[in-house]
Amino acid sequence: MNFHGYLFRQFSFTTLLVLASLLGVVWLNHALRMLELVVNKGAAFTDFLMLSVFPLPLWLMIALPMAGFIGVIWTIHRFLSDRELIVMQAIGLSPWQFSRMPILFGAMLTALLMVNSVVVLPYGFSKFKELQTLVRASIPKLLVQDNVFMDIADDLTLYVGERVSQNEVGQVFIQDARNPERLVTLTSETGRFSLSDGRPLFVLRNGQRTELSVDGTSTASLSFETHALDIGTQTSDDAKRDIIDSNEETIFNLLNPPETIAPVYAAERKAMGHYRLASPFLRLCLAILATAVMLHGRILRETVNRRILIVALLGIVIQAGLILTRSMTASTPLLWPTMYLTVLIPMIAGLYMLWNPTAFLAT
Repeated sequence: MNFHGYLFRQFSFTTLLVLASLLGVVWLNHALRMLELVVNKGAAFTDFLMLSVFPLPLWLMIALPMAGFIGVIWTIHRFLSDRELIVMQAIGLSPWQFSRMPILFGAMLTALLMVNSVVVLPYGFSKFKELQTLVRASIPKLLVQDNVFMDIADDLTLYVGERVSQNEVGQVFIQDARNPERLVTLTSETGRFSLSDGRPLFVLRNGQRTELSVDGTSTASLSFETHALDIGTQTSDDAKRDIIDSNEETIFNLLNPPETIAPVYAAERKAMGHYRLASPFLRLCLAILATAVMLHGRILRETVNRRILIVALLGIVIQAGLILTRSMTASTPLLWPTMYLTVLIPMIAGLYMLWNPTAFLAT
């Protein structure tokens, strides 16, 4: 029990160290983009923190299998370098007995990834998209300054004489030239920023709306008590927001898409659903494969680097195969079993190598 506990601590420490390094690199690249909202756009620092944390479950789907894979290889390599593994073999410890802990460790991380894929990922990514849309929609009000003309959208100019609070302003002047056929001018005593269906609105009170045709042949003027003006910019992200990202959907919804969407999108969503079910087992597959190749046959220090190269190449091939089969399934839905076979076949081969060390020639 103490021996297996020692192995577990070594695998855990190395995996966590590699995982922290991988996540740190990904987070830094992501955070630099999100930091623009704080530095240039004036968004709250808490929004920046939340936008940096919510995508974490998506990153774990990629980083954790790789971190566990490197952790197993590095730990076994260190055991070989320190001659600990040679001593273990000398006292009668078989590769199968040694492999129990890395396999158990891989199974635990696989269970963690399955929970992350099925439950945590859709919740976290959905919150990320909602907050991202909310922050982008709130940018116009964050940039408003007293007594300054500013373009808060294409062909939409705003001037306020007084900033009462974060959402309230006074003495409002707006020139709206977004319609190429007419120029609209609005003035009001007060205005309030609000949000409706992810779109920023500017609600004006007690004002006047004047409309002038571009050729100058007609004008119209109207007094109002309340007038709501959409001050958002229709970007590609806004247009796509009506279609929920597949990472936000539950596994059930992905595997059972509504009949109203196009067949090509339905096939893509089904492929993503199977991928999110199959990808957690990649961690267990890589753990078994790494242990099997590193411990197979007669272990010599001269062959360690070659074994590492072989198992690294096999790991890359399996991960690339999983991505490739997902792409194939998106175009040919009947190929969905290939995603599971991509991780299942190497897993069975690795277990067979551990159970029967003489099954293949030693590397």
